[in-house]
Amino acid sequence: MGGFEYILLGKRVKMKIQVVLLVMLFSLAGLASAHVLKMPDFKDKRDGRVYKTVQIGNQRWFAENLRFNVKGSWCYDNRDYNCETYGRLYNWAMAMRLVDYYNNHSIADIDFTKKDWKNYHDACPAGWRLPANKDWVTLKRYVGRIGKSDGVGLSLKSPELWEKELRVPAGSDEFGFNALPAGVRNEYTGFMDLKTSAQFWSSSEIDNVGAIYWGLLYDSRAFDKVYASKDDGASIRCIENKVYPFREPPPPPRPKVIPQVVNVQNKAVLTIHIGDQVWMVNNLNVKVPGSYCYDDREENCERFGRLYTWEAATNITGTSKMKDVCPNGWHVPTSLDFYRLNIYLKDIDDAVGVGTNLRARETWLESDLALMGENGFGFTALASGVRDSADTVSAYSGIGTFTGFWTVNELDSSRAIVWTLPNNNDDFVMDSSLKNKAYPVRCLMNPPDIDEIYDSTSIYDKRDDNRYKTLAVGEDVWMAENLRFAAPGSFCYEDKDIRCRNYGRLYPWHVAMRLPEDFIENSLDSVSHGAVVEEHQGICPEGWHIPRQEEWTRLGQFAINKRKGLAAALKSREGWAQGDMTKNNNASGFNALPAGIRFRNDGEYTELGTSAYFWAAEGGAGSGAAYWYVVSSKDEFKNEEDFDGNAFSLRCVKNKVPPKETAQTEKNAPTQPQQQ
Repeated sequence: MGGFEYILLGKRVKMKIQVVLLVMLFSLAGLASAHVLKMPDFKDKRDGRVYKTVQIGNQRWFAENLRFNVKGSWCYDNRDYNCETYGRLYNWAMAMRLVDYYNNHSIADIDFTKKDWKNYHDACPAGWRLPANKDWVTLKRYVGRIGKSDGVGLSLKSPELWEKELRVPAGSDEFGFNALPAGVRNEYTGFMDLKTSAQFWSSSEIDNVGAIYWGLLYDSRAFDKVYASKDDGASIRCIENKVYPFREPPPPPRPKVIPQVVNVQNKAVLTIHIGDQVWMVNNLNVKVPGSYCYDDREENCERFGRLYTWEAATNITGTSKMKDVCPNGWHVPTSLDFYRLNIYLKDIDDAVGVGTNLRARETWLESDLALMGENGFGFTALASGVRDSADTVSAYSGIGTFTGFWTVNELDSSRAIVWTLPNNNDDFVMDSSLKNKAYPVRCLMNPPDIDEIYDSTSIYDKRDDNRYKTLAVGEDVWMAENLRFAAPGSFCYEDKDIRCRNYGRLYPWHVAMRLPEDFIENSLDSVSHGAVVEEHQGICPEGWHIPRQEEWTRLGQFAINKRKGLAAALKSREGWAQGDMTKNNNASGFNALPAGIRFRNDGEYTELGTSAYFWAAEGGAGSGAAYWYVVSSKDEFKNEEDFDGNAFSLRCVKNKVPPKETAQTEKNAPTQPQQQ
């Protein structure tokens, strides 16, 4: 691995990699204790065992896995020393201190307030409890908003005992939670995943045979809920039955989102930009046949909007002249529209679920399974309920606990796709419903025509009909968007086409340059071999080339001159993770999108929303390929040489050399040709 350079006030500074590693080690050492708020040890009177405890946010947790021995619990591989190190593994019924019958039956019918259950307690000691799903969600939210690590999972994992994964940093344990890779016991396959995973039960069941646990994996930065069989053996972390004052600042409040007012058919309408979409802030309230007010009360239409059958929302029967129930210039969303909204919010805020970000802060009843709505992006989804004409008791239900939104997409002749927000789930869920049920409609602005997006300075790529905005940087003219040309060997993030549409494609260096795959390893000097010419086209459109190092340097100086930060002036205003410490302003117009990377060795995608990497037309002599990058946590724009097999984003710069001169230069160049 070579050294790296960074731009500082227009100057290049070269540093040795040993210094970088030393800085990283000091940084990790400081991070490991950044937020550890130790509490007194706790002694379990049942067996005399003592547990370390820690405060995280306003919660007090065991900092060790429970080791209390009950029937239906195991030591990994049935070896006692594993219990001492990792704690015991429990099936769900034993975690709840219920008979095995409840591993296959629901506890919904148990009335725990009755006299027969007055002494009931789960496997945790008195004064403590098995965490509900909501407790875990609260932990994740706090750690995600306060933590410095690149992922909640890294913040919670112990730095010890986990199997190493080069692509993912070691756990920082910055809150003292000390999550150990205790593995799991499966009813059919036995013990598995020691040193590679940790699972922690919640008290929240799903159905007769399933419950929720929260999991960590050695090769992931995430901390996510899992719908698991109650028969599985997983770890227990106990939480105290007490809420503590914050000893550190609580998670920062959401910035106030101010809707824009637009005039739609002579009416003022509140709208909100989320990513590249413009949504109405309120549910539609246009009276048409097949629409209803909740409980048939007009005041509910004023508050929540109307409820529409699918036929009324889409005007599929053509009973009126409207295209659908939304006004001109707007439309009833497709399922893909909601999918894009869902993906966008997941990309930039992994501390809470998309449902939590979409739900309004008012009208919702509290649930033990999910956080209250945060309305983090101004979508303001109200708990409007639904109408079911087939219900003979009450046609209306769900006010305070549920809402959903129609799409134009049919599932079959009787059902259509609806996206739902229940109060007991932090996710935004795609589902289907009978068309005669009535749901709200949330209108989406029609996307602008291509001529409205691209002006006369844009370029047209005749190879695939893509257009790109451009940016003048002194005498250099840059693409202001990532290349989307589908060259063989290029990728969409997570192999999803929608990522290419939003972020551009990811290219290994040799693909971007159209050079042999082993060029970096086998070349002595790329320029002397003539394989890389001054304006090297690679896979850029005709008349454009892959940026040289000096062009990247001039771009960095251009951004500095804007006096609004370095990386902040280069980064797009939207799309970056909520924890981005820089105030992105895109003052340069470069519009760097956090497209992430794809690793060569195993094809894993990572860092979407937190980093942007761009290739330069320089590499060889065994030192790797040159690239420049910005990350979410720093206001820096850096250059390194390495990772030629990983896939990064690509920008192109307009040629200054006339085409004929370029052709002559290539004709006279030495023998190693570009790969076709």
